[in-house]
Amino acid sequence: MGRDKGRQGLRLTHYVSLSGFGGVEQQFVTFAARAARRHGVEQSVVVCSTKIHAHHRALLPNFEDWRYEKKLFGFKLGQHPAALRRTRYRWLGRRFKPDVALLWNRLDQHTRVIDALGVRRCLYWEHGSAWLAGDDRARADVLARLPAVLCNSQAAKRMLELRWGYEGVVRVCPNGMRNRHTVKEFKQLPRDQSLHIGVASRLVPVKATCLALHALAALRARGINANMSIAGDGPLRAELEQLAQSLNIATHVRFLGVVKDMALFFSQIDVLLHPALREPFGVVAAEAGAMGCPVVCTAVDGLPEVVAHEQTGLCVAPTADLVRYRELGGVTDDLPPAVYIPGRDSIEAPTICEPAALADAVIEITRDAERFAAMSDAAMRRIAERFDFDRHVDDVMAAVNEYHATGTLEPRA
Repeated sequence: MGRDKGRQGLRLTHYVSLSGFGGVEQQFVTFAARAARRHGVEQSVVVCSTKIHAHHRALLPNFEDWRYEKKLFGFKLGQHPAALRRTRYRWLGRRFKPDVALLWNRLDQHTRVIDALGVRRCLYWEHGSAWLAGDDRARADVLARLPAVLCNSQAAKRMLELRWGYEGVVRVCPNGMRNRHTVKEFKQLPRDQSLHIGVASRLVPVKATCLALHALAALRARGINANMSIAGDGPLRAELEQLAQSLNIATHVRFLGVVKDMALFFSQIDVLLHPALREPFGVVAAEAGAMGCPVVCTAVDGLPEVVAHEQTGLCVAPTADLVRYRELGGVTDDLPPAVYIPGRDSIEAPTICEPAALADAVIEITRDAERFAAMSDAAMRRIAERFDFDRHVDDVMAAVNEYHATGTLEPRA
């Protein structure tokens, strides 16, 4: 695919990993399509992974051009000789000639991009990379060179500032909802039926699904007729199914695996329970809110930005350490070394919510039918007003154009 030299729109090159089908990848796909439609952007892609998920590969022909970052003629480029890697990055820059290179996540991986293109054309977009373990020296180097960055949440902004000491301008452009499902009416508490609790996440250590199972056991021990459906799959599924057996709640839990129709899932549950240890933004909480589901979640990272405490759900303070997490069946592999606690505006080691506190929050939300309905209605309104995807795209493109024009971003109050 060659360039259309007659086009006059901004030339935008995305540097993004496309090996998975997670939130960042899906956000990229939707953002790129909307940016082309709403702003006439000429877009190319540098694929920063060595493989491409089948879903993304089908969409790549829609871009002006795309190339692998670390592959040449089908062969992976090693770290050495370093000169070959540098030559590859310079060639990509000459090939695409971006006005702005939008660097999606991978904070410690962009030194060569900046070297090849220059700071003036590189705009980094934080989506959660700042939480993870990695090459601290490389991250510090990248941040020290960038005059401004984008973040998908206030939590991401503070993570960059507090953990990494970033002193440049941070423009927060909260994520928009990729799939806005419309519902005509807010939810009502079920009458003469069991309470249906939903969990939606990958079954991995950081999502803490085991705490949701313990919370369900606590609810049933208090005489509350509650059942749970879990949408999502992952390496911990067998362990979680065994935990449900040991807690004597297996007949009240459905493991649904990957769910394609999440709108239907949210329409069938009463409350979303999301006890994650880390969540830079909290897309699943926003998706649930858009469907009128009040949310009980951990008061960590970006979740309180999505869930308005006591208005659209309850944010439960984490109080127990990882020793307690392991006692409850949690796995502590691959957890982030630090998370952001909004209530204290501080970076701290990950902690968990006690299952009893999660159960208390579910009871509080569902104790009064009028309050539950008000929360459902408020959740729908909040997501519609604050997290519209088109507005999100417009905000990001305004920042991209400003960066192209000035080489930085103006601070916002």
